[in-house]
Amino acid sequence: MSATLQPGSPLDNTMGSMLLGVIVSAVLYGISLLQCLFYFTRYDRDPFYLKALVACTVFLDTMHLTFVVHTVYHYLITNYYKTDALQVMVWSVSLEALPTGLTAGLVQSFYAHRVWRMSHHNVVLTGLILVLVLATSACGTAWVVLALRAGTYEKLLAISPLTISINALSSGADVLITVTLCFMLYNTQPASLETETMVNRLILFTINTGLLTSLCAVASLVSLIISPKTLIYASFYFCIGRLYSNALLASLNARAVIRGRINDVDSNFHIKTYTTRTMHVSREVFARPHRDDVSTAGELAVRIDRSTHYDDEGYGMAKYSPPKSPNLSTPLADAA
Repeated sequence: MSATLQPGSPLDNTMGSMLLGVIVSAVLYGISLLQCLFYFTRYDRDPFYLKALVACTVFLDTMHLTFVVHTVYHYLITNYYKTDALQVMVWSVSLEALPTGLTAGLVQSFYAHRVWRMSHHNVVLTGLILVLVLATSACGTAWVVLALRAGTYEKLLAISPLTISINALSSGADVLITVTLCFMLYNTQPASLETETMVNRLILFTINTGLLTSLCAVASLVSLIISPKTLIYASFYFCIGRLYSNALLASLNARAVIRGRINDVDSNFHIKTYTTRTMHVSREVFARPHRDDVSTAGELAVRIDRSTHYDDEGYGMAKYSPPKSPNLSTPLADAA
């Protein structure tokens, strides 16, 4: 039995778990702020909707951290030695699920849009992901309403199946997104060694960013099933929102590194492949000049076209050709 259901029991698996979750969540929040600063200083040419998405996730992270800090302070400081207060759910512990659910929904919708573009507008696959995202959001909203009405942790046990459903749906959406992106990237036919390297980086990065959120959601789900009368799951659930925002920011900030140009401020990478013996790789780079090098306020645009032709023996002879008309971007470039 937990301390919230039986006065006098140790607080290790209840308030102790919540405290550990707050500490880890605060560390991840600091990393989110650092990544947010890096994003807005390096990728100022991104479209408005991406900047708004980043701003919303950081705002929701701030709101969530405020709620969980208030929760721990309420139980461990304000009501210290008051065992009766441990039975009552403070308002902040119920509302903290709202910003977490909104953050997860926004980030998963962003990845669903990426799947939509890379799958050449696959309605069934993208629709399945969106259905899981919407179902998770609906269940999360219902949980917040029911938790506010419950009032005590003992009554909260009555909606444990809904809590388990939320974690299961969220885990399913994360796993489906990660597997889908990796599968589509794996089936991409690289046009050159440079393109193949970028594909491998994308696959590895997709696994890493999706794995953390999936593992955290699964750990929260397992904790709920194994120990439903404790708050061990809270130590994982408090960190899910931070992991979603960090995964989003990491995917946006790592675009230059994935493309192999770490020092780029912003870039558009276009790849076009041909099935004939002639391979043409077009690269378009738009970068801001350094203040020390250029005194004007204008911008520098550089375009390099490189063609590789194969002779009869199969050896490539590389040469540079004059600039041609811009190439259309492919889903692979969008994934970066």
